[in-house]
Amino acid sequence: MKILEIPFHQHLQLRKCDHPSFIFEMDPFPETLNHLQTVHACAQLTLAEASSGEFLRENLSDLQENLIPVIRKTEAKYLKPATRTLRAKASFASNTLSEIRNTLLENKRMIVPVKVEIEDVEGTKTLAVTFDWFITYQTL
Repeated sequence: MKILEIPFHQHLQLRKCDHPSFIFEMDPFPETLNHLQTVHACAQLTLAEASSGEFLRENLSDLQENLIPVIRKTEAKYLKPATRTLRAKASFASNTLSEIRNTLLENKRMIVPVKVEIEDVEGTKTLAVTFDWFITYQTL
């Protein structure tokens, strides 16, 4: 599945980021703002979650037909209010890509922590989050 085709992601107008260090981005618009007129926590978390999924998809693209990823746990820390365009970057929190591949192929499942940072176009970090993805590898 293409992550940007998910209806909720389309509703938030997530899009691929042109900057090579980032995955997805989103502009604030009235429906994404909270009572303080800053980008709602849930909108930011959605940007982060979608970006972490895309990060996994890109890094495990050759295995993706056999993978079933679901989020098991989320830890988030909101750092600053967001009022500008936001963009997300992701990285593996603890394992290398080769360790992940080997474990999935050998054990058929594992938890993969993915760290995501959200920052605005000025470089201000607004959210730091880690998603623990439970991934199973199934062959037909």
